[in-house]
Order: sequence, then structure tokens, then C-alpha cells
Amino acid sequence: MTTRFATLSVLSMIGALTGCGDSGTMQPAPLGMMPPVAPAGTMMMPPAAPAGVAGTAAAPITPPVATTTPTPAAAGSGATPIAPPTGMITPVMPVQPPTMPATGAAGSGSPMVMPMPPVTAGPVDPRGKCEINSGYDDDKACLLPPKPDEGLQIHVGPKDYKNMAEVSKFLMQAGDESSQCWTFHTPNESEVFYQTFELSGRAGTHHIINTMFRNQIPDGGFTTCADPGIGTNANIIDNLPGASKAYMARGTVAPENKNVGRKIPAKATSQADMHYFNFTDKTILREFWMNIYFAKKEDITMQAAQIRAMGGLGWTAAPIAPGADMVYKYECPISGNGRILALLGHYHSHGKQFTASIRRSGSSTAEKVFEMFDYRDPATFEYDSVTKNPAFSGSSAGAKSGTLEVKAGDVLMWDCHIVNDGSSPLTYTNEVKTGEMCNLWGSSLGITPINCLLP
Repeated sequence: MTTRFATLSVLSMIGALTGCGDSGTMQPAPLGMMPPVAPAGTMMMPPAAPAGVAGTAAAPITPPVATTTPTPAAAGSGATPIAPPTGMITPVMPVQPPTMPATGAAGSGSPMVMPMPPVTAGPVDPRGKCEINSGYDDDKACLLPPKPDEGLQIHVGPKDYKNMAEVSKFLMQAGDESSQCWTFHTPNESEVFYQTFELSGRAGTHHIINTMFRNQIPDGGFTTCADPGIGTNANIIDNLPGASKAYMARGTVAPENKNVGRKIPAKATSQADMHYFNFTDKTILREFWMNIYFAKKEDITMQAAQIRAMGGLGWTAAPIAPGADMVYKYECPISGNGRILALLGHYHSHGKQFTASIRRSGSSTAEKVFEMFDYRDPATFEYDSVTKNPAFSGSSAGAKSGTLEVKAGDVLMWDCHIVNDGSSPLTYTNEVKTGEMCNLWGSSLGITPINCLLP
């Protein structure tokens, strides 16, 4: 196994949550994992890199420095919100997006939704209380909407399970996989703020990234996403909450985050980037329910910013060869003083270990703060005074507990151990079994928004 290392300066952007991009172009994910708004002309994808090189980036991104050193091997149709008795509103990944009351929307090719203000997982599982009988697997994924004065619900899925013309829009056949966007408008009549959310998708959900736009896009229909997955669309407002797996539980807000939240404009044009796969022998439904819970406007004095750190973009030009056993290392400098609120790791089926660390200014050593192993259960960890994260074990997901303070000059580092044990090269794409990526999502407070796109 060899280690590949690249660095790239942070691109200051306010923004969104993205994880994976359009199918075949790649963006992502995540549980709960949202894209930052990039000023027009300020962000570019790295140009094609020659084989064997970590990659290069186009201005204004500083070209990475790459080295290779050996290391030991390691292991309106269809998008109607579900309306409660009276209509609702929705509250993000590690900050994310909302939708309308009863039926929802999906999308294709956005980056992965990452976390919002840190919260601790709640003990009550609210799923399985809806009285629906769709005829397809996993009806228990349905969520009842919140009370109208407590929040809003966004539902992307059939409005009528007995209407096959409606149901057919959301069907996915056995063996299929796709990442497409469904357009919808949030149901809130006026601006709302939120701190917590919960999202539940049917089996087959890989990631859901919800993005809000300034311009109008017609509702309904799975199509190519308005943003390619890297947050460069100048019309992006922010992200709604999203998901990096089928179920994202609601949390509770830590005391130090009581004034931290996010805003949803009235009737915001939104797209749900829905990456689904069907590795079963049955037809499934692409469908999710998301509840966003209101916070009082006067209580929200600070807004969390997204962390988007995407590694592996250079694999499109220089794929990971069959038989390769590599640790790919990336880093982004931190500008400003503040806190990292949450982190989420994302890779695919060839990923063996994902680690994130902080190297303090003036230090040559790094402090590990995040680790995960199973791509089927992407880990999202919050860093606050309430959450007790599992300890590092070397075999299961774990993270540092407590608040995670950072200062100007510190460096955010992450790496992925990828083993291509297949017969085909791996490129940076959404496909779970034939593509790879090394993306770190999260949320921060006080520091310049982190938006690194690295080869």
C-alpha cells in the first residue's frame, strides 16, 4: 500500500452541502450530511491530471503538492409536501434543506449533505407510525409530520399509492442505481429558522442532498441537478438538511449552540439530489420524508457554515487502477477562530478506513478527531458539551468527544484507505461499487467556510 498526499488552499465561500455529483460526473452525500454558494467564476474543477499524480487544480484553487511514499498495507407533480392538518414548515447537514408538507422531491447529481449545528441523537424512533400500504418494501420508513406550529414536512414520493401513473415516477428496478434531482418548493409562506430535523428514506437511500436556489425551476420530475455537485451554481442560496444514509435521527441542541441555527426563505425553490441503489431482486420506491422543526427567529443569532472537503476529483483523469492499495491524504488550512460542530465521512464500497484529524498551528503532529470503516453506515459525529461519541477502537466508527475548538493556522486533514479489488479502474463518480470518492462534510462556527476541492 502506498500513501498519496495532496494539499490545497481553502476557497472562502458561504455555503452549501454537497457530496456526490451527477451520475457519472460526481459530486455528496450524507447523513446527514449541504453546498456553499460559490461566487460566479470563483471555483473551478481541477484539470485532468497525468497518471500517477495526485492531481492539479484550476485557479483560484492553489495547485496541490503531491508526493508518494510507501506505507504498510491497511485494512408539481410528485413533489407535493405532506401537509399536516394545517400545513407545515421544515427546518439542516452537518447542516441541511427542507421541503413541503406531504409529498416530496428528489434530485440527481449533487454533493452530499453534510451535518448542521451539532446535536445528540434522540432516543425515540418516530418511524413506522403512518397508515400507508404502498405495496413496496419499507413502508415503515414513513414519518408523521410535525404539528403545524412546530415544524414542516417535506415529502418526496408518490401522493397516491393507488395511482400507478404517480407511483411509476419514483420506481427503481432491480439492479439499478441513479443520482438525480427532484425539484420542489418549501411549504413555508414566510421565512423560518430551524435547529433540528429528522429524515427517513426507504431502503436503497445512499444520500440525499437538498439545495435551495434563487431562481425558479419547475417542480417535479427526476432530472439532472442544477448544480453539478460542487456548489458552483451562482443561484445557490444554501442547503436544507440532508442525509448520508436512510435514517437521520433528530438531535437535541447543546447549550453552547442554543443560538445557532439556519434559515429557510419563504417558498424556496429547492432540489433534492437523491442517490439511490437497488441491489435487490425487487422493484423499490425512491422516497423520503423529512421533518424540520422551527426555532424562534429571535433566538437565532449565529448561523453555522458548511464544511465541504472533497478529495479524489483527480481520479476521473487518473483512475485508481485494479489492484491498487492506497491511502489518499488531503488537507485544508483553517482561517479564523471558532469551532467545528460536526463531521461526516463519505466513501464507497472500496473504502476501508476514513480518518480526519486536526494539526495545530506550529505542530508537526495531528490529533485524530474522526474515524469510520463501514461505507454502508457513514458516521456523523457532533462535537459539543453534551454528545458522548464512541471511543476510537481501530475497527468501528469513533470520534473525539467534547467541543472542537480551532484557530487560524490549524489544518483540517482527512485520508481514505482505498483498495481496488475489482477488475476495472475506479473514477470519482456516484456509483457505489464502481466509483469512489473521499469526501469530508461537516459544519463550523466562527471560521471562514471550508470549501476544498482536491484531486
